[in-house]
Amino acid sequence: MKNYLPASKELKPKIRMKEISGIFVIDKPGGITSFEIVRRIKTWLNLKKVGHGGTLDPLATGVLPVFINKATKIAQFFLNMDKTYMATMRLGLETETMDIEGEITRVCKKIDVSIEELQMVMRGFQGKITQIPPSYSSLKVGGVPLYKWARKGIKIQPAPREVEIYELKLKSFRPPEVDFEVSCSKGTYIRTLCSDIGKKLGCGACLVSLRRLKTGPFTIEMAIPLEVLKEAVKAGKWQDYLLDLNKALANFEAVVLNKKQEEQVKHGRFIRWPYKLTRPLIRALNKENQLVALLQTQETQKGMQLRPVKVFDI
Repeated sequence: MKNYLPASKELKPKIRMKEISGIFVIDKPGGITSFEIVRRIKTWLNLKKVGHGGTLDPLATGVLPVFINKATKIAQFFLNMDKTYMATMRLGLETETMDIEGEITRVCKKIDVSIEELQMVMRGFQGKITQIPPSYSSLKVGGVPLYKWARKGIKIQPAPREVEIYELKLKSFRPPEVDFEVSCSKGTYIRTLCSDIGKKLGCGACLVSLRRLKTGPFTIEMAIPLEVLKEAVKAGKWQDYLLDLNKALANFEAVVLNKKQEEQVKHGRFIRWPYKLTRPLIRALNKENQLVALLQTQETQKGMQLRPVKVFDI
C-alpha cells in the first residue's frame, strides 16, 4: 500500500531531541493506523515520548495531532474535545464493521428514499443521542480492544453511551451515496451514526469514507501530509511544522503569574486568584509569556483557587 511509509534510519536527526517539545498536526492518510503514524515519527526523530490526540480508523483520513516530549502531558485534554468530520455513507448496504471494508451482512436492492425523507431522518439525529459503540472498535473491555475480541469470534456488546451531535448537514445526495458533515462530541462513532440512519430509513447503510476536519483547536488547514514531514526531516526543516504548547492551548483562558505564584505552582501548591474565572482549565504564563502550567479553577468561600493539573519545565 503506497500510504504505508517505511521507517528509515537515515531520517533520524543528528541533534539532541530531549528538550524539543510541541505538536505536529498531521493530515493522516488512509490505510494506516494512528499508532503507526506515531511509531514512524518516533523513529524518524529518535524520540522516546510521542502520543496522538484521538484515534482515527485506518479507513479515515484527516486531522491527527501528534504530541512529542513535554507536549504529551497535555494530549489527554485534547481527547475530550469536540470534532468535525466530512463523511460519505452508502445506503442499502450493511456490514459487520459498519463500514465498507467489513463483511457484508445485508444488501437492500431497492432503495426508495427521497431527499426529503433523508433530511427528516438526519434531523432526528441532531442533539443528544444514544449510541452503542461498534463491536469492531478500539474501545477496551477487560483491558482488550473490542476488535480483538471480535476477531476471536467473541462478540461483546458494549453499554450504550450518550453523545451529542451539534450539527448534521447533508452536503449531497447521489443515490445510493450520501455526503454529510457532522460536528459532534467526544466518543461519537460516525460508523454507528451511518448504521443507525440506515436502520431508520429501512434500507440500511454503512460508512464509505471519513475525513476529520477539526479536533479541538486543530483544523485541516493546519495539517500537513505525513510525506511532507518525512521530507522535512530529511532536509532538517521539520521544526518549521512544530506547533509550540502555548499556541496549541491558545483557546484556553490565560493568567499571568508573578514570581511567587510561579514558584508555588511549580511546587504543586494552589494559589488564590483575585477575580472570577469561567473556564474549568486555564493556562498559567510567566512574565516572559512562557507556559508554566495548566490550572484547574475552583470557587470556594474564600474566593477563587487555582490548582496545578500539569506543570511544565521551562
